[in-house]
Amino acid sequence: MIGCSCEVCKSQDHRNYRRRSSLYVVTEHQHILFDTPPDFRDQALRFGVKRIDAVFLTHAHADHIYGFDDVRRFSTMQEEHIPVFGSPRTIKQMRKKFDYVDRVSYGFESVPRVLFTGLVQPVYVENCKVTPLPVSHGTETIYGFLIEGDGKKMAYIPDCNGIPEESFQCLENLDAMILDGLRPQVHPTHFSISESVEQLDKIGARKSFITHLTHNSEHHDLQARLGDAVTVPWDGMEVSL
Repeated sequence: MIGCSCEVCKSQDHRNYRRRSSLYVVTEHQHILFDTPPDFRDQALRFGVKRIDAVFLTHAHADHIYGFDDVRRFSTMQEEHIPVFGSPRTIKQMRKKFDYVDRVSYGFESVPRVLFTGLVQPVYVENCKVTPLPVSHGTETIYGFLIEGDGKKMAYIPDCNGIPEESFQCLENLDAMILDGLRPQVHPTHFSISESVEQLDKIGARKSFITHLTHNSEHHDLQARLGDAVTVPWDGMEVSL
């Protein structure tokens, strides 16, 4: 946290160093990125992201999209346009915030070469099926995603304080569930940690993770309180399903 000298912010434990939330999913044939936060360039360099076959955006808040320009390095290396999916509202906001992307006057390497697509139904990225899951983020409706590939199922919902029944029904028989749990205190647009744990317990995935944590939680202490039922991840954590 900028300007903070609390014990978590001063911690030497790398698990307490938290960039903004994003997810990189690798299947047998595809490399899929979920959100492009302001830390995206650092994340890609630090954790060795070499390819992106598609990008899915949960919503257009600054902490989830303002690393988007660095997608251009991948479209340049791959010499192709990269599909970018989000809700119609999110894609409309992306075209406004990154209006230069569609300008043909720029050279191929000068801007992210992408194909913006408004998403309301499941889409396949080769053999990987991605289903949008509408969820509540305060008064807004944004997306989480159900990801199915290689015989595995996982869901990623990094920002929400409510899961409608229709979306909740999609969260059955998951190999992994990654869910928002911002802080111990109640928040108007995010699940608190206790609310997140309650939802994760109802979902009952084989592996459960809490994400989007603030500096209000020290990693070791929080993991000790949650026990084996829920994993507190850290930046760069890799999970095989």
